[in-house]
Amino acid sequence: MDFNERADLVGDSLHGQEDHSEAIERLSIVWSATNIGSSPIPIRIECAQGRGFSGIILIGGVGQVCEDGKERARTALESLGWSAPARKVLISVSPGDAKVDKTHLDLALSVALAGIDGCKKWKILTSEWMFAAEVGLSGELRPVAGVVGWASAALCQGLKGLVVAKDNLAELECLRRVGWADDQDFRCMGFESLAQVLTWLESASDVESPTTGIITSNPQEDVEILPNFDDMELSPEMELLAAVVAAGGHSLLMRGSPGTGKSMFARRIPSILPKMSVDHHLHALKIHSAITSNVPSSIIRGYPPYRSPHHYTSLPAMVGSIKGPGEMSLASGGVLFLDELPEFRRDVLEGLREPLESREVAVSRAGGRHTWSADVLLIAAANNCPCGWSSSRRRRCECPTSKVNAYRARLSGPLQDRIDIHVNMEEPSNQVAALLSQKINRSGQTKKIREMVITARQKALLRSSICGVEINRDIPVQHVTACFMLPEPEALNLVTKVMPKHVSARSLIRCLRVARTIADIRARDVVTSEDVEQAWAWQAWSAARLRGELLPI
Repeated sequence: MDFNERADLVGDSLHGQEDHSEAIERLSIVWSATNIGSSPIPIRIECAQGRGFSGIILIGGVGQVCEDGKERARTALESLGWSAPARKVLISVSPGDAKVDKTHLDLALSVALAGIDGCKKWKILTSEWMFAAEVGLSGELRPVAGVVGWASAALCQGLKGLVVAKDNLAELECLRRVGWADDQDFRCMGFESLAQVLTWLESASDVESPTTGIITSNPQEDVEILPNFDDMELSPEMELLAAVVAAGGHSLLMRGSPGTGKSMFARRIPSILPKMSVDHHLHALKIHSAITSNVPSSIIRGYPPYRSPHHYTSLPAMVGSIKGPGEMSLASGGVLFLDELPEFRRDVLEGLREPLESREVAVSRAGGRHTWSADVLLIAAANNCPCGWSSSRRRRCECPTSKVNAYRARLSGPLQDRIDIHVNMEEPSNQVAALLSQKINRSGQTKKIREMVITARQKALLRSSICGVEINRDIPVQHVTACFMLPEPEALNLVTKVMPKHVSARSLIRCLRVARTIADIRARDVVTSEDVEQAWAWQAWSAARLRGELLPI
């Protein structure tokens, strides 16, 4: 039977019930996924033969990368002995209006093409699984970004599991360890090559997930993952500051001349933060998986993320766009450190104001609207002038007054008002001796501060029945004095006695929240005047006055 006779036979068979069922069997269906913002959506891929000249046609909302992936899939299959049918092959990607232009579709296209000839003998129904991996020309599978979000999409779609490259398994195995889908019969399969995937489809053998690349948690090793305070000399006030910032989640702005330890202090804050909650951990895995195929090991272990963008960062790179998250979202659940804060562009600095209050970023563009999480602990550092030596005892500042005033004016009052704690970093009394002396070893200092932080957070959690929040920075205005654990008249009397009369409402509330955290660190159930005085000493007006600047209250 020649080619035309076979074509006519297939066309005629569509009118018969028995032959029609045979034609349906030749329809290959697989699933993959894509992202709209941070929201993953499942993608259905259908592959079938049709009348016409031979060739593979890809239709749907696909871009050039997916068109190239079609050729990668064909070449990889041909290296395994597969030959394209001598008929037109149509691959449909739906929903048709979903924009897909990533290499992760390669594996799904390969399985769909192989399925139009081989699915009759497969023991695994490809329509019950999701596939996501890049395929090399020789058939090897390469990891892709986004698999954590696609696993949730597959679960919501009711699929049995997700098939990925072996190198993507570490972040997926982490989902099991945090309790994700424990009650679901959902599997994540990792393979090294397309040949292994096709063998698994044919045999349905119970393949155990490879352990290569999967990161296990070891408490002893976890201590050494992040920079910590064991190599930094802290005064009692700085030790208290570190504990308060970490326990209450209070934003911090450090001012001081170069070499006072601002950046060093900021980089060590994650080491005293508790590990992320399940919600924050899942979100961090999802957001970091969406931008990279190699999620940092600290994120997989559950440590809060740490991001330190350069001051040349643009506004979309900081707050995010329709296409992807910004630095604030990547740091959500962890620390966002902005060094040389006044050197950032004015629009970037002002773009921080609303997210610091609402803990989210709503991005609206002509292409749509999307909301990104921005639940960050902001830590910033700044010099006192362009040259950095204003108010220094070591060197003389040579900046003109106009340049100093312009430099200070880059940080607007509303932005400074949204930062909870302002601190002037002290210069070392004998920096040469400190540098030339033996290496500082404060073994156990990090552990001590971290225990203080965990204890303080537990105290705050016990008060959640009063204020409805689990962290002091989020205490509602109407519950601030109630959290002082004092009768209301006594709490009001304490506040009016310590605080200046003309302090702004926002500064007052933030100061009282910090005072509550200071009392928790000092193991006090009741906030005292000493706690409020310390909190006020860390406010913008007090810090500016110590630097010799004049700010209105």
